[in-house]
Amino acid sequence: MSSRHAKPRQFDAESPEFAVSGPDADVMRDLQYGSEAILRLASDAHAAIARSDAAAAEAARHSLEKQLKLTTTLIDTLLFGSPERSVLH
Repeated sequence: MSSRHAKPRQFDAESPEFAVSGPDADVMRDLQYGSEAILRLASDAHAAIARSDAAAAEAARHSLEKQLKLTTTLIDTLLFGSPERSVLH
């Protein structure tokens, strides 16, 4: 990698830049953890595919799909106050 490319930044849900207080603090914390899980599961799927492990890749993909759905629900709750009012439905 050349020196002009920035190193990828590790996502840290505990970072002060993600600190939130107030009525939505619990949901925001859950969203942070959900986002971290999505990144981890995507990396797991990538690694499994790279080593030609179809079973592990499928398991990671399935878990990623479930986590994306949960995280999308959290986003909808924060944006609209209710997961039923999603812009994706």
